[in-house]
Amino acid sequence: MDTFAHIVIPLLVLLALRVDTRKALIMIPLAVMPDLDLFFRAHRLLFHNVFVLVLLPMLFGIYIYYYHRKYFPYAWIGIFYLCAHLVLDLSEGIALFYPLTTDFYAIQASMVFAFWNGIPYPSFRFLFDIIPAERTVSIGEGLGPGEAATRYESVSDVSTGLFFTMIVAALMYFERSQRFLIIVKELIIEIIIVFKERLLSLIGR
Repeated sequence: MDTFAHIVIPLLVLLALRVDTRKALIMIPLAVMPDLDLFFRAHRLLFHNVFVLVLLPMLFGIYIYYYHRKYFPYAWIGIFYLCAHLVLDLSEGIALFYPLTTDFYAIQASMVFAFWNGIPYPSFRFLFDIIPAERTVSIGEGLGPGEAATRYESVSDVSTGLFFTMIVAALMYFERSQRFLIIVKELIIEIIIVFKERLLSLIGR
């Protein structure tokens, strides 16, 4: 996905969730940081895997939480930007488990409209694909190993970007999304408590 989308889509999500605008803007460079692996001729390999974009940031976030808690809001925003980069690039394919394997994994989410008796209705599609390392290298013949691994035939990621943008729009439309999620959580907890009480009363009989 292009740089503009990597910045705008996660930023809109954060703003829709009422995250402090100043903090969200300060941490924006992390939204495109993974693409620096392009300069090492290892694009979507070196910095596009769960170890760099998920595991290490999570460990760093835990450290910040316990030892520098006042900076934790910045830490979790940064983690969100990195994870969002990974999710958005999955539409084109990334070496998700590099360096354990250089196989590329691709997941696409899209929405198309079909018609029933002239009435349009949405149809959601989720596609999953694994591109073996040997296939990517053969397509990139004559290039360096890192660059070759990113050269393969992939479908457009426009529909996936629009899919995520629609989710953002929905969040922005629902002004009290955070409060809504809290209410849902409290409702689920209340249902579980009532269910347990009824179950214990039945067992007691």
